[in-house]
Amino acid sequence: MIKSLIKNNILSIVKIVFLTLIFSALGIGVLSFINERLLGAQSFDAIVAVQFISLLLLFFLSSVYANITLTTFGHGLVFEIRKRLVKQILDTSNTQIDTIGKAKLIASLNSDIRTISFAFMSAPGLIQGSVFIMASGIYMFYISPKLFTFIFIWLGFALGISAFLMRKIHYHFSIARKNDDELQQSYNDAVEGHAELTLNRSRAKICFNELNEISDKKRKSMVKADVFHAISDNFTNVMLLGAVGMCVLLCVGFGWASLQTAVTVSLTILFLRGSLIAMVGSIPTALSAKVSMDKISNLNLTQYTSDKFDFDDELGKEWKKIEFKNVGFSYPDKNFSLKDVNLSIKRGETVFVIGKNGSGKSTFSNILCGLLAPTHGEILLDEVGINDQNLRSYQSNVSAILSNFYLFSQTLSNTDEFADKKEMDELLRMLCIDKKVKVIDDKLSTTALSQGQRKRLGLFIALLEKRSLLVLDEWAADQDPIFKRVFYREILPFLKQKGVSIVAISHDDAYFDVADRILLVKEGKISELTGDEREKASKDAVERLERD
Repeated sequence: MIKSLIKNNILSIVKIVFLTLIFSALGIGVLSFINERLLGAQSFDAIVAVQFISLLLLFFLSSVYANITLTTFGHGLVFEIRKRLVKQILDTSNTQIDTIGKAKLIASLNSDIRTISFAFMSAPGLIQGSVFIMASGIYMFYISPKLFTFIFIWLGFALGISAFLMRKIHYHFSIARKNDDELQQSYNDAVEGHAELTLNRSRAKICFNELNEISDKKRKSMVKADVFHAISDNFTNVMLLGAVGMCVLLCVGFGWASLQTAVTVSLTILFLRGSLIAMVGSIPTALSAKVSMDKISNLNLTQYTSDKFDFDDELGKEWKKIEFKNVGFSYPDKNFSLKDVNLSIKRGETVFVIGKNGSGKSTFSNILCGLLAPTHGEILLDEVGINDQNLRSYQSNVSAILSNFYLFSQTLSNTDEFADKKEMDELLRMLCIDKKVKVIDDKLSTTALSQGQRKRLGLFIALLEKRSLLVLDEWAADQDPIFKRVFYREILPFLKQKGVSIVAISHDDAYFDVADRILLVKEGKISELTGDEREKASKDAVERLERD
């Protein structure tokens, strides 16, 4: 990702390098001016003073401009990384998202992106310091090769020790980052499971202790990283001050250079001190950012291609039949599989799916929606096989309210047939939530309702999408008896009249007559109930049929 971003911003990088070189050259110019014009001056010269102040001002302005340019570029890169990561998540298959785990994704979007942001904020110190140190080294070699050699060895030793300490810092940052994923899961338990934890204080204690245990592991890792960081910073600081003293000693005691040269070299080292400390101090942040970048890379998300959400609608909307041919699916980590499904769903049909818990009903609905890819067999839309190339086109025909549905507040009504306010109000009245919810600026006025009413809002949103296939996973289970009748006797016929195909997982045997067809799912196998079997579909239909 970083290589791609750098390639796309090569001109900006060239500009930054050029500005950094100008800044470094002006810094060396200040040192050279002090050495040649100020240290050698016999008396005060107003012109020299003005020249020196002007040079300092120019150095200051170039430094600030280079810093701002680099920081702006860094924040732009962070914006691009965040944007690309979100787009990759949206483009990645639902199966892969489940495999990765939502806790890891949230941790990367929060912790990793924040860490990378901090790294780019410290990048100016790292880059400018590195360039300025190289430029200063060239200048010191010019005025005294002997002193340069000594300082090179002295600081090389210091930086070697710092590199060893940096490896320790990187190791402990890696350990701390691993704890972030576990912490995110613990946060989810505390927030999402708050009601259950309120009722069961023993479970709350367990969750609390687990969170504290993970937090303590991260705390210890971060403390160790900070200890090594403190040792590195202070060791570098002491070695720089030691270099100043040793330069004076070598010049005065051993005659390696004149006192003027010793003063100039000492000033150069002191001048470098801030840059070197800033550079060394920014390395742990850069190492932490590398850990975060590795974490993002190891998520195994779909490669980023573009910001576009368009796709070739090669299948179109005027389909007549969806067909399953020998479709099977196996979970890699579960002892369950859907076995050789052969069936077809015609346009405009209302199909009920029944079966015990764990029989494969939800797996079937996810495959029908294109959220799970069959392990074997194929799905056809009007004799055209569904594959990776036309999957988006197929899914554009499907709306679904699954068991773990998420309720969006956006209605998208400004792009759909139901955009007319009168039609939207009629839908809200039909769903019996018009007294509690309004559509304001294409958004729902509230989603803070009971689960049954939230499902009605989910159906409202789904209908505004104007898709030809509606998949409902036990949608009516949370509805009261009065509205359940409205749903089966009024809403489903209304949708059928509009040509919407409905596949609903349902156990409401009193309304089985509404369905055109009933499918029974038993231990991963799907069969259709017809004739006498369908007549048997009463309150205990599933259990009796499975006994038979």
